[in-house]
Formats: sequence, structure tokens, C-alpha cells
Amino acid sequence: MTKPPEEGLIWEWRAFGSISEPLAAKVRAHPIRQGISDIQGEDLYLVSPESDQNVKLRRSDGDWLLKLKLLIKTRNQQYELYNEAAELMYKFPVSGDQLMAAALLLGVTLSNHPKSADRFTDKQLMLALEQASPSVPTTRVSKRRSQYEFDGAWVELAEVHFQSRKVESISIHSPERKTVKVIVNELAPGEELEPMNYIMACRRWGFAN
Repeated sequence: MTKPPEEGLIWEWRAFGSISEPLAAKVRAHPIRQGISDIQGEDLYLVSPESDQNVKLRRSDGDWLLKLKLLIKTRNQQYELYNEAAELMYKFPVSGDQLMAAALLLGVTLSNHPKSADRFTDKQLMLALEQASPSVPTTRVSKRRSQYEFDGAWVELAEVHFQSRKVESISIHSPERKTVKVIVNELAPGEELEPMNYIMACRRWGFAN
């Protein structure tokens, strides 16, 4: 099973580190969301030095898709508003316009300006962004995720394998930021977890030291 894309504007709080058993038990006391339980996934993150925008290739049914998860705003350095939609996922080969959209989000300049009619495979897209100014490297991240229904929200527990480290992640999601804040306070994640998004985590653990 591949996790389906979310739809709409969604506030998110995410942290990485070590999830205590009491915290995991609090979350697992809630119903599983949409059958998402121990779902394995694999992403190739495009890690820009200029932008925290979430641009990645996602493995789906054996193929890679280009996925844009648009970061709209950040509040208090921890709460982030994203726009997600199925229409922001593209099958390869992607168009020149779609490559340009990824480059703009990543804040980089391509060495060759693509035409709308151009088509790029997954490897060609990654190479074009690696050769951009500044360069955008790619890092592979594997995940095992479960999601749980909360009132007006959902919480995800994940085991995440970066290139240099395996860590745990908890994230809280809702269309309402105040709902996310309430659940963060209720769960009290603890000092073993550091708030950051996936791009920040990739910069820290996604590449060999």
C-alpha cells in the first residue's frame, strides 16, 4: 500500500529523535487513520541550500513520482502550513514547466532553461537540479509510518532511515493550527524530540559525514 496524498491546506508540527513508550502508547490508543499502519515508503529528497520547500521523488507502485509539498508559511519556527494535492504529483517523464516549478521552489537557477515541450526522466531531473546554481543534491529516505485519528486532526508515528542515522518521528496535522497546538500540549513530546521538518532533517542526517 502506498500512502495517498493529502488534499488542501494543512498545518503540521513535526519532530525527530526518540519516541518514549508512554508517548507512543498515548498516540496508539487512538484509531488507525485510513488503514495507514506500518506503511513502508521511500522518497528521494531534493535538498536545496536555499529553500526549505519540500520537493521529492516518491516511490509509488514501483515507479517514481515528482511530488511538490508546498510550504506556505511558518509560525513560531515550529508550526508549518503546507498545501498538498494529488495534482501536485507528476508522473515521469515530467515537462519542462514542471522541472522549472521544482527549481523555483528550491530557489535555484538551472544551467539550461527547459522548454515547455521538453520531457525529463527521473534521472534527468535529478541531474538538472544537481547541475543547477547552487547545486541541489538528492538523498534517499525510507520510512515506516502509522497514522492515528484525533479529534479534528491526525498524528503520525514513523521510523525513518536517513543515510547516516535511523531516527523516530512524530507529526501532528490539522487544517487548524490551534488544534495542532492543543495536541502538542496534550501529548507533551519531551526533550528527546527536536522540532524540525524533513528538509532540515535531511540536511542533518541525509548525507555521509
